[in-house]
Amino acid sequence: MQIQQNELSAFLEPDVVEKLKQVGELVLNPYDRPFTPTELMSHLGNASACISTWGSLPITRDMLDSAPKLELVAHMAGSVKHIVAAEAFDRGITVLSGGHAIAESVAESIIALILAVGHRVKLVDESMRSGVSWKSIAMEADELRGKTVGFVALGMVAQEVIRLMRPFHVRFIAYDPYMKREKAAELGVELLPLHDVLKRAQVISLHLPMIPETDHMIGRDELRLIQDGCLLINTSRGSVIDEQALIEELRTNRIFAALDVFEQEPLPLNSELRRLPNVLVRPHIAGVNPSSRKRIGRSLVEDIYRYWHGESVQHGVSKVRLALMT
Repeated sequence: MQIQQNELSAFLEPDVVEKLKQVGELVLNPYDRPFTPTELMSHLGNASACISTWGSLPITRDMLDSAPKLELVAHMAGSVKHIVAAEAFDRGITVLSGGHAIAESVAESIIALILAVGHRVKLVDESMRSGVSWKSIAMEADELRGKTVGFVALGMVAQEVIRLMRPFHVRFIAYDPYMKREKAAELGVELLPLHDVLKRAQVISLHLPMIPETDHMIGRDELRLIQDGCLLINTSRGSVIDEQALIEELRTNRIFAALDVFEQEPLPLNSELRRLPNVLVRPHIAGVNPSSRKRIGRSLVEDIYRYWHGESVQHGVSKVRLALMT
């Protein structure tokens, strides 16, 4: 167990710890800090499984060489790209990720952002606090109901957003060159070219991984395609948007944005994004909260239990999926 002692209870409730102990000897991190490389390597020598989370040490190729019994890595966080060397997959090691649990939280957060912007929560609250006498037309809400919602990529988060948004009777369109049309049809989504999604949607949510192909994928030309009054949401990775181009577009007061991720994190104190009135900014917290941590812990321990009882795991990561993680 790589998770440091003072963070363990945030992920594992007592009954979950007991279930984990049923599959074998549990060796805990006794420190309120991550293991050092030497400490981790010494534990991996006899380990059948290794559990990690944010801030844990990566299991490098050298560490894999010193861990002949290792069968499973369970990462109680999202991406495993920087937590386990790709060679682990070649050696037949099962790798688990808590991305599914994070996706649920991010999806709920996206709904909250859409409703907050549409219902002018920030504007109305600031107006009331500043002494505005009473309501005005500028405070009136722009309903989500009946809108066209566009997704750029249809991964786990986007699919959960679709599930949560169905009661609003919106139309779904998306750009995702890897999504099969049959699957999109099952989701109730019309697949379109990227520029068509940007032109037609009244709400746009980005769900792109940070890979070379997506760097500044939403640039100046793409931003200019977005229709007036549109809300652009980014909870994926900051680099998928040309941030300076976005700032220039926001200055026109033509569109709205809700951002949980940025090209530079933490977001610099002098960033204009902190001051523009038509943008909501959050410090990359859409997917992490007390509920999601416990959901990650419970679901991955259940998967570990399945694995050691010869059953199929539900939250495994393939080498192909690894390549799309950031």
